[in-house]
Amino acid sequence: MVQSEAAIEAYNAYWANSFIPGADIMWMVLILILAIIALWQARRFVSQF
Repeated sequence: MVQSEAAIEAYNAYWANSFIPGADIMWMVLILILAIIALWQARRFVSQF
């Protein structure tokens, strides 16, 4: 599926106008941080048994 130029421009404008600086990359960083916290919590939970 090929995106039209208008869709790509709308996507870029959405991230450019975000209240978070560098939002196009920050959401990926947030997901990685949440994954690390989830793994840490799971390891803590399993070690209780």
